[in-house]
Amino acid sequence: MVMDRPGELHAAEFPIPALRADDGLLEIEMAGVCHSDYELFRGRHAGSFPLLPGHELVGRIAAVGEVAAQRWGVEVGDRVAVESIVRCGFCRPCILGQYKHCQQIKVYGTYTSCSVEPHLWGSYSRYTYLAPGAIVHKVDGRVSPELATLLCVAVSNGLGWVVTHGGASIGDVVVVQGVGPIGLSAVAAAREAGAALVIATGRGVDAARLALAAEFGAGVVVNVDEQDARAAVAEATGGEMAHVVLDTTGSPSAIVTSTTLVRPNGTVVDAGLTGDGTETPLRLDSMLHREVRLQHVFTYDYAAVERAQSLITSGRYPFERLISHRIPISRAIEAIRLVGREDPDPSLIKAVLVPG
Repeated sequence: MVMDRPGELHAAEFPIPALRADDGLLEIEMAGVCHSDYELFRGRHAGSFPLLPGHELVGRIAAVGEVAAQRWGVEVGDRVAVESIVRCGFCRPCILGQYKHCQQIKVYGTYTSCSVEPHLWGSYSRYTYLAPGAIVHKVDGRVSPELATLLCVAVSNGLGWVVTHGGASIGDVVVVQGVGPIGLSAVAAAREAGAALVIATGRGVDAARLALAAEFGAGVVVNVDEQDARAAVAEATGGEMAHVVLDTTGSPSAIVTSTTLVRPNGTVVDAGLTGDGTETPLRLDSMLHREVRLQHVFTYDYAAVERAQSLITSGRYPFERLISHRIPISRAIEAIRLVGREDPDPSLIKAVLVPG
């Protein structure tokens, strides 16, 4: 499915590329639909058009060159999850292990146009090209395609943002603003890290997700349409507030609220895309006086994906409950609108596309 410009999506055909020793071909089993796909579709998030959307890639190795097979540790038929970033491997950020800032970066489904050969740069497709710089994770045999779809984005981001970047640890109070798949995964990750209390916030439309947050380990859930978030956190903590606040909402007002939920010397992790050109008015003096750390985050890394796979296979959290909608790829527009809540469905947690 190709997006020539925002608001348009149509079927298209591309030739299967001739492979070399250092690349491969992935047959897509499932493609996760991310809220950023909706932002692209509505023109509120930058993309390189024409675009083959989809940056959550799970499937089986359909073909692989000898060098690539050795590098990735895979063979034909293996199920893999693929990170969205394709790195060059040679620039300074790559050498320093910061490949998400690669100076020659390619990104599946967002910043690399399908006009770039061999065209298959997204997961809303039957096949995806595995470039030499692709980062491939072999999936544990216990992990279904549905669970594998959560590896590279939902669980890896939730874990990386709240634990690695936020520093959530034993005995902490953690607030997670936003109970989408990433927020719910962050709740589980915070509990796994030893947090004494996890507080999850969402809106009235998130009733099903808020209920699920309790199953993932949230001790307190807050419907911000009915309760004041700051008052609820103050009550739950005896006025001490949170050590770590993760904001996944992308709402400027929620981000401002997040800075009021954190205690002195605490950390606010800002993870939600607000849209190009959106300004968020922060009260910096209050943060300065409390010596609050504001950490912006972009995406996961290799270590987060590996830890996410361990967390999923532990069986301690109901990650299988996150996949609520399986939609044929021919109805991709329907899935995108669903995720963007243009067609509200209170049962929505996470939608995936399945090739026909």
